[in-house]
Order: sequence, then structure tokens, then C-alpha cells
Amino acid sequence: MDLRHLQTFKVIAEEGSFVQAAERLQYAQSTITLQIQQLEEELGVELFDRRRRKIKLTLAGQTLLTHAQHVLNQVEQMQQDLSDLIGGESGYLRVGMIEPVARLYLTHALRRFRAHYPRIRLTMEILSTIRTHEQLEANQIDLGISTPPPASSGFAFEPLLIDEMVLVLPREHPLQAQAAITLSHLQNECLMLTYPPCAYRTAIEQAFMAHGLPLTFNIEIGSLEVMKQAVAAGLGIAIVPQLAAQHIPAGTVIRSIADWNFHLPIGFITRAIPLPQGKALQAFKTFVKQAIAEGQPDPA
Repeated sequence: MDLRHLQTFKVIAEEGSFVQAAERLQYAQSTITLQIQQLEEELGVELFDRRRRKIKLTLAGQTLLTHAQHVLNQVEQMQQDLSDLIGGESGYLRVGMIEPVARLYLTHALRRFRAHYPRIRLTMEILSTIRTHEQLEANQIDLGISTPPPASSGFAFEPLLIDEMVLVLPREHPLQAQAAITLSHLQNECLMLTYPPCAYRTAIEQAFMAHGLPLTFNIEIGSLEVMKQAVAAGLGIAIVPQLAAQHIPAGTVIRSIADWNFHLPIGFITRAIPLPQGKALQAFKTFVKQAIAEGQPDPA
């Protein structure tokens, strides 16, 4: 059924005249007449009683008008919803990001995003790098912020910043006496690590392996923030991304590792084919970039 025929039928019913409907729709009267004839033929009923000076709906016409108004209203709402979605005025955006980026910049980015797009429904998930990649692949998030995905994933990666690894120690730890701390100094320490699989843990394991050193650890903690608190409590030491070391607990210090210069890119991960909420997604990316460029990490 042609929606234009339903629209013409609705206007004729409202105007009570084929002539006035033609003027309102800016159609030739013959076009109006032909559309109604085609609609009546398709439905197998007469829609108008044409025996009167002012046409009147038949019972079938009254029934169709009720349904036509509902259908046309739904179509109009659909067009408006799609327009809002494409324009970034409404929709649903799901973002997954690793903890260090969320800890430092998420609040600033969210504040700006909500000011510009208050009707967008947001879901923010703090994930490991691997889970970020997995959820994007499973269509459970629309945008990821993490270390790069595997080359075979087919995702697009847009670098945001470069992170490096640093050592977090209790302030009174004996290693503080070392002018330069190397990986060999850490081999007999209680080194706390994140759960596998994790890009940071993998980098640490590879570093020890490359130096021919055994990696011993006694504690695995899934949160970098909790890990720093554990260091402050004297439970061990930790190698964490520099982003995570922006705020450290009282009683801890940050040291570099002299024989390990490790840099890891962090950026946006998106699908090659954009989804309808592309404008909102692009806006969120812009606000994250602004927060990073301005160097305004969220308060501790």
C-alpha cells in the first residue's frame, strides 16, 4: 500500500472535498482522483459516498481513516526519530574504556557531552583491554578506548596518547635507596599484577622474559586503583601505566625502571562501518580529545 495514497485519503477526509485536497497537496485533481481509485481497488471497498455535494466517508472509509491516522502518525514519528538519531539529538551510545583513561578524563568528557546531547542515553563500561575488544566485536559497545586491537580484528584504531609504565613503591621501601632501579631489582619482590589477559600484564611478562629474569608474584588484583592502595598498605609493589599513576595514595612514590623503556599507544577503536549514532559517537570522541589536550584530569 502506497503511503502517499493514505496521505491523500486523509487530507480528502479532512477537507471534505477532492478540489480542496488537491489545492492543499498541490496535486492535479486528476492525480487525487486516480490515487483514491487505486486505493479503493486495492482494498476492494468504496471509501467515499460521492452522491452528496460534500463527500462523506463510508463506513469502510471511517474505519480506514482511523487506521490511516495511526499509520501516518507512526511514520512521521519514525522519520523524526531517525532525523534526531542521525543528527545526534537522540539515541543510545555504549562506550567501553580502560580504567586509567576513565579515571582521568571520563568526567570531563561526560560533562561536555551531556551539555550538548542531553537526549542521548549513555552506557559507560570500565573494561580491560581484552574485554573492550571482545565487547566491540560482539556489538555490545559502539566505541572502545584502549590499547590497539589485533591487526586481524578489522577494527579502526585512532591513537589518542602514548602511555608508559612506572613503578609504585611504599615510601619507605628498601628500593628507594637505589639510584637506578632495574628489572633485576624486582625479581624477588612481591610484585602485584592485573589478571590475565591484560595488555599491561603481558608487557610486564614479556619484559622480564626478554631480560632472562623469573617473574614471581603473589597477588593478582583486577583494579589498578585497588592495586595502588595495596602498595600503600605495604602488601607489595606494582608496575602500573603512568596514566594510573597520576594520583597515588599517601605513603607511596613513583619511580622509573632504568632498563625498560616501554610505550603503549591508547586510542579509539571503532567499527569500519559506522552505525546511525555516528554523530553522537564522533562528538564523544571530540570531548575526550579535548579533555586530554587540555591536560585536565578528573580530581582525585
